[in-house]
Amino acid sequence: MNTKFSNLSFTIAVSAAMIASASVASPTVVSFSDATATSVRGVFVAANAIDKNKNTHWEADAHGTSITARFSSCQRVDDLVLNWYGTNKYTYSVQLSKDNGATWTTVVSNTSGKGNEDAQNVSDQAANTIKIVGDIDSRLRIDELKINSLGSTNGCTSSGISNPSNNESSDTSNPSNGESSGTSNPSNGQVSGGNAQYPADVLDLSKWKITLPISLNSNSNKATEIKQPQLKTYTNSEYFRLNAAKNGVLLKAIAGGARTSKNTAYARSELREMQGDGTESAAWNCKNTDHAMYLEQTLLHTTTNKPEATIGQIHDSENDLVMVKYFGPSSANGSTDIGKLEARFNNDTTTKLLDSAYKIGDPMTIDIAVTSSGNVTITYKNLRSGVTSSTGTVRMTGIIGSCYFKAGIYIQACSKTDIYGNTNTVCANKNLSANKYETDPYAYAEIELRNITLR
Repeated sequence: MNTKFSNLSFTIAVSAAMIASASVASPTVVSFSDATATSVRGVFVAANAIDKNKNTHWEADAHGTSITARFSSCQRVDDLVLNWYGTNKYTYSVQLSKDNGATWTTVVSNTSGKGNEDAQNVSDQAANTIKIVGDIDSRLRIDELKINSLGSTNGCTSSGISNPSNNESSDTSNPSNGESSGTSNPSNGQVSGGNAQYPADVLDLSKWKITLPISLNSNSNKATEIKQPQLKTYTNSEYFRLNAAKNGVLLKAIAGGARTSKNTAYARSELREMQGDGTESAAWNCKNTDHAMYLEQTLLHTTTNKPEATIGQIHDSENDLVMVKYFGPSSANGSTDIGKLEARFNNDTTTKLLDSAYKIGDPMTIDIAVTSSGNVTITYKNLRSGVTSSTGTVRMTGIIGSCYFKAGIYIQACSKTDIYGNTNTVCANKNLSANKYETDPYAYAEIELRNITLR
């Protein structure tokens, strides 16, 4: 036996083992600093997915939404484990970011989760933020998110936005009243894009107030109103927030939301025209004023039962003088339906068709112009299909008091019990057929508003 060769082989083998041992770090579990989501169902907030407690979970209130979690430090991501709530199979993608969500890299694409514990291998790469994105047909529910790391690294940058969730509000806010942090808005101008923090950064809301389907008192059905100057720095993680691209504002209303009065069955997330410094309600002469409202918006979702929503209005003291309204099909899924858009005048006594085949998700423009003679014309364009239409001149009649514009989402669906456990007696007394009620008080409609201009 060649002792010299044997000793050399042993030395090489030991050295190789030592090198391999030194170069392959033992995986460690990543610690998270926070989590946010584009959609939250009730109390099942995003933070539940990273609290190391499988008895709690995050649950989205919509299909095609996402959850984002930020690491405590930059890590070499090795693999991840998603502990799903229940045994449902979810279709989802995974994205990683090393600059706090400014840019993303997809590492798992449109995979079909097996339910329960779902492990995914990820090539070794630096990251400080992760995002799980649900398919358009998947409403994600996650017990716990676990990420294994090969160790910390300096491969991340601090550039990008401070909130990695593309401006979804943190779960540290109070979801029941939507109070904002009160942080001052240094720009108070339209700065859509990476620098936007609040809806008022993207839209000129100086002449508006917002009504939201949440109550500050769980024993009341009274909706919450936010006026200027609070509206300058106000956001709500569920009902009034920036979209992911920070170039539009999402307004959501739910079937069991708080309402504006005890005589109303339906909830809304709606802007109401104001005047002066934004604290006084607008009240212009309906018969002697040249005034107009221009909207760029997209209807993103509706309730599945009674899928109807008003998305632009002129009101006087008592009447629905002008309404732009969406009507979905009887078998609506709420997210990909093809319905129709109508302009309705003088408490529904006159109807004009704007679009016979509006598909949810189609961007549109709507211009509602009033002349000093009390006539109104609505001009519409579907930016996807190219459909354009005009109502021609319609005279407003039966006017009582002064007029004002409204925009946003006012659903025409309700649940007999609201999100606070109270009975909506107005809804119950409508005696609708079974398929006209929403049994889920969180059933919702949502619109994205990218431009609102008064002239």
